[in-house]
Amino acid sequence: MSSIREIISFVSENTRRTNLPLPAPKDALYKWAGDVRPPRRGDYMLYTGGLYQLIPYINSLVSQLEVLTDRRKTGALALRFAKTFSKLIDLSKIAKPRKEDVAYADSILRGIIALLNSAGVTYGYLYEDDMYSGILLHDMGLEQDFSEHARKVYDRLRGHNASKVITVDPHTTYALKELYPRYVDNYNLEVVNYLELLYERQQEGKLRFASGDKGEVVIHDPCYYARFLEILDPPRKLLEAAGYHVLEPRRTRKMTYCCGGPIESLSPKLALKISETRVKELLEKSPRIVTLCPICYANLSRSTPTNSTIRDIALYLSGALPG
Repeated sequence: MSSIREIISFVSENTRRTNLPLPAPKDALYKWAGDVRPPRRGDYMLYTGGLYQLIPYINSLVSQLEVLTDRRKTGALALRFAKTFSKLIDLSKIAKPRKEDVAYADSILRGIIALLNSAGVTYGYLYEDDMYSGILLHDMGLEQDFSEHARKVYDRLRGHNASKVITVDPHTTYALKELYPRYVDNYNLEVVNYLELLYERQQEGKLRFASGDKGEVVIHDPCYYARFLEILDPPRKLLEAAGYHVLEPRRTRKMTYCCGGPIESLSPKLALKISETRVKELLEKSPRIVTLCPICYANLSRSTPTNSTIRDIALYLSGALPG
């Protein structure tokens, strides 16, 4: 129990101090936009929530702290050490993510930009004002911390005159659509997930994909999309429009199976076991796995064999698959 309390305290303190749940460079959330330079203003405001960008740092930080403490313990113990150590030095200078992990996360966000452009969506991006959604604070039961952070995010969005917001992952979408209205007084944002928006444009004939049969893929529904937001048909219909034949695993749609991600820092072995179970189910259908969530990708990829592929849906739809 003490290790769990340390993790909660670590996340709470770091979010309060830096607006991020863990140490990362100040430009970690918006550096990806440097080459593609999305516009700053438009009918919608693109809000990433930071999860895609933070996954490489989450993986790296736990690994590096295990080395610093000269232990091969759980992520929970590493984070307990981090709570004290982060007061002495800037851990963002220690947690160096793998370049390929950062490049992968960047390619997803750039793929989303390319899709929005192809669909004729006019949007702006927050750049240095992009901000983590705070969803982990809510998941850990830190309601007061979450409420205060949600107000920060909302004020920042409204400071850019945002009234319609595009989100890019299930956790951030759930936070802004379902949670913020409960915690932020006078909340007044129209929130749409990019997959919903792209599907709407595709149905209207405003988004077209290159023709051709691109083969079979198996889809993994993240829990937030499937159970709480019911974003089920848009990803499937978009993949089909892009030329893929979508296969369903045994447990799918609203009955999807967890990737193992939510408990990784508390019980890595159990998380890995859940991940292995899910990957086995997915590979029964196809060696090409489609994920819709950065956390799902991070956890399922650890159990995916080298003779299979696992990629985010944005890469499939944008045609930006590596190799």
